[in-house]
Amino acid sequence: MNEELIEKIGENNVKVEVEDEKRMTTWLVFAISGKKYAVRSADVLEIIRDVSVYRLPFMPPYIEGVLNRRGDPFTVVNPLALIGVENTTPPSEPLFLILKRVDDQLSLHISDILFFTEVEDSDLNLIPGGGEDGFFLGTFGYGGEEIPALNPNSFENLIRKDLGSS
Repeated sequence: MNEELIEKIGENNVKVEVEDEKRMTTWLVFAISGKKYAVRSADVLEIIRDVSVYRLPFMPPYIEGVLNRRGDPFTVVNPLALIGVENTTPPSEPLFLILKRVDDQLSLHISDILFFTEVEDSDLNLIPGGGEDGFFLGTFGYGGEEIPALNPNSFENLIRKDLGSS
C-alpha cells in the first residue's frame, strides 16, 4: 500500500512540474529612430558600433551597403525603409545588430540598444498570416506598451527575391 501511495505522489509531482514549466524566449529590445522594436536574442550574433558602411550601386533603397566585420562583408539593412517608417532621428553613431544566419551575412542598422527581456511564448501576440515574408512576427507587451517583434527571415527572403538569388 505504501508503494502505491509513493507512486501516486510521484505521478502527481511530475504533472505539477510539467504544468509549471513555461516556455520563455529572451528578446533584445532596441530603438530605431525613437521607436522600440525587438528581435529574439538567439537571432543576434553580435552588436557592433563605429564601423563604416560602404555603399553599393544599384541596390534597393533598404540596403544601405556592406560593413566589414573582421574581414567578412555583411549586408546592412535599414528596417525602416521596409516597414514604411520615416527615419526622423538619425543615429548619433553607427550601431548594428549582426544577425545569426546559417548561410547569409546580414545586419540591421539601429539607433540604440535598450534592454533584454524574457517573454512567455504564449504572451507573444502573433500576426495572423504573417508567415515567413512578414516583417513582423507579432507584438508583446512591456511596461504598458506593445513592442513589435521583427522577423529576421523576412529580410533575408526579400534580399534573395530582389537580387535574384536562391
